[in-house]
Amino acid sequence: MKILITGLSGFAGKHLIEYLSLGGVHEFFGVDLERCSSSLNTGDSSLAQEKADLARRDEVDRIINRVQPDQVYHLAAQSSVRRSWEDPVGTFRSNVFSGINLLESIRAGNPGTAILVVCTAEVYGESAEGDAIKESERISPGNPYAVSKAAMDFMASIYYKAYGLKVTVARSFNHIGPGQSEGFVCSDFARQVALIEAGKQEPVIKVGNLDSSRDFLDVRDVAKAYWHIMNRGKPGQAYNVCSGIPVKVSSLLEMLIALSRRKDIEIKLDKDKFRPIDIPAIYGDNSRLAAETGWQPQYKLDESLSDILDWWRKMIRTGRGKKS
Repeated sequence: MKILITGLSGFAGKHLIEYLSLGGVHEFFGVDLERCSSSLNTGDSSLAQEKADLARRDEVDRIINRVQPDQVYHLAAQSSVRRSWEDPVGTFRSNVFSGINLLESIRAGNPGTAILVVCTAEVYGESAEGDAIKESERISPGNPYAVSKAAMDFMASIYYKAYGLKVTVARSFNHIGPGQSEGFVCSDFARQVALIEAGKQEPVIKVGNLDSSRDFLDVRDVAKAYWHIMNRGKPGQAYNVCSGIPVKVSSLLEMLIALSRRKDIEIKLDKDKFRPIDIPAIYGDNSRLAAETGWQPQYKLDESLSDILDWWRKMIRTGRGKKS
């Protein structure tokens, strides 16, 4: 089977290809917007990687026509909410124009391809407050990143209804795990703890809003969910990819500090880490994903946090996680 993954070198992409490689020998093709990685684990499967600007239709056509993929996992995106406020135009170029080009190219050149469009729970916005969010909840994005992903969510549905493309959508909540960059809350905390342990940062962790609650799922369970949606989900359907459990950001920090070898760590608020708009609580209902595909999460939160902290300890120890 020929499998094309956009955003292959990203956080979720690396874990996805490791999971897919466990299921047998496939022919993998990876596309990244900015970089390619030489450290991806594909087992016995073959892998071809290249850099491409997916916002250019001619480059997308070239890739689709050459690869003729059986499946496309579309992960490539500008995924930072903070950056989307700073560069909304660039965010739309990466997240909307690239996705539409991919759908159009597949429609024109390889319409039998199965496509998973990875979107986000951020699309629910303020309507997400209260109970666990179901896929039937109203979409009401509250930041430029969420608006861009909501656009792709709607476009995927349109291409299924209008053209019969085999498109499914993953609405992913916060995913965490080893290898995530420091721009995300859990990894940022773990990195600071590791720096403090190594004597490279004073024993103070700078934080943003600790009162918000989010749904955190290990990226290794996310990768498994993407396979289940692609191979067992219903075309035209959207699936929440989440743990179903709300966790306060303050609790994450407390758990990481408890795992630390240092017991003198202080917490300091940093205004630069606060978002212009921050919804108090978001958590999902994963019952559709479980019932229709058989997916179940494997990793517990404390296990994920321990793995993340150990990963950052290794990065700091080997000189690849120096304070920026």
